[in-house]
Amino acid sequence: MRTRWFIGLLVASVIAGAGSSGYAQDRMDGLRDEGGRVYARYCVGCHGEQGDGQGPAASMLIVKPRDFTSGVFKFRSTPSGSLPTDEDLYKIITRGVYRTSMPDWGLLPERERVALVEYLKAFYPRWGERGAGTPIFIPPPPSSLGAPASVERGHELFELLECTACHGEDGRGGGPAAKTLDPDVWGNPQKPFDFTKGRLKGGPTVQDVYRTFMTGIDGTAMPSYGDIFAEPDDEYIYEGDAWNLVAYILSLRKEP
Repeated sequence: MRTRWFIGLLVASVIAGAGSSGYAQDRMDGLRDEGGRVYARYCVGCHGEQGDGQGPAASMLIVKPRDFTSGVFKFRSTPSGSLPTDEDLYKIITRGVYRTSMPDWGLLPERERVALVEYLKAFYPRWGERGAGTPIFIPPPPSSLGAPASVERGHELFELLECTACHGEDGRGGGPAAKTLDPDVWGNPQKPFDFTKGRLKGGPTVQDVYRTFMTGIDGTAMPSYGDIFAEPDDEYIYEGDAWNLVAYILSLRKEP
């Protein structure tokens, strides 16, 4: 919530006092230009001048830089197939992406990070037309999260939802379908996540894990389970089962 409040406040301050829509647009353009200067200084080496992920360092990276021109984003708080919010982009810039070459830029001034968000959105021509999706609701984790019964139910769901096909019975990413996955939409090989190796790329908190299940990871084989968990049927899926699945995934983590 604090992130959303800050971004909204800063953008509002940029256009504050504008006497006309044209003047307000000029000030927003100025913010975007500032973002362009930040991008040229820190981001162009990996993401490229055109924002297509084809910077000079891209070929040397195992996990390829994001192509901002496609309008497809892995880590979002919004439903599958929708664009991320400004807050989503700001958070990724701030904390980076764990287990990749995308570092955290939390030491950059907040204004520069907000300006960078505005600049990145301009790489996708239809951003203004489509707009960001509406963030999903993430309820508070239940007090029973991590209890033996919750973990056991999560294990049942892991098999029921056929997570084992990709992630394997042990959650290490070696399921029978793992080697048959097509490249992702950017043409990169896909490898199911090893849940025993710590936090997901999309974030370390229980809310991050929950969000990933509910939104999926666009551009990859990881689907959204939002529709399944949103309508419990009392036969296979029960109220609160999404948190039970989170509990099981967290139980697979192994400390380094």
